[in-house]
Amino acid sequence: MDNNNSELTYTNDAGETVYTSAFLKKRGTCCKTNCLHCPYGFTLKNHSIEIVEMNNKQIKFANEIVRDTMPVEQSALGASLLAGAFGKKDEIRIHHITKTNFSNFAFGTFKGEVCAVIEFSNKLSESHAGRPIKKLYLKKEFQDQGLGPEHIKN
Repeated sequence: MDNNNSELTYTNDAGETVYTSAFLKKRGTCCKTNCLHCPYGFTLKNHSIEIVEMNNKQIKFANEIVRDTMPVEQSALGASLLAGAFGKKDEIRIHHITKTNFSNFAFGTFKGEVCAVIEFSNKLSESHAGRPIKKLYLKKEFQDQGLGPEHIKN
C-alpha cells in the first residue's frame, strides 16, 4: 500500500478497512451516516466521547497513545549529555502513565472505538464524573475531525 492510500484508510483490530477523515474530506460532502471519522461535524452532533476506566494491564496501550500524540522534547543539557553518551537524538519519549498515577487517566471512546487517553487534572473523587480534564491525547486517526474536551460526556 502506498503512503497516499495509508492516509486515506487503515485496518482496525477487527480487520475491517476504515476510511479516515482525509478520505472523507477528499470525497467533498457529508453522507450523513455517522462515519467514525466524519470531518464535517455530523457524527459529533450525534455522539460524544465516552469515559472508560483504565486498569493497570492497559497502561502500555495508553502510553503508546500518549507517546504517539505528544512526544516529550528533552532539555538542551539532557540532549547534550545523551548525545555524548549515545549519539544525537532529536526527542525522547517517556512513560507518562505509571501504576501509581493511572487512576488520573481514562480512555475516551467514540462510537465504541478507543480514540484517546484522557488525563484529569486532579483526583477529587473515585469516579471520573465532574473531574476537570487536563489533557486529551487523541489517537492519530482521530486528530483531524474536530474532537476536543468539549465532546467528552461526563
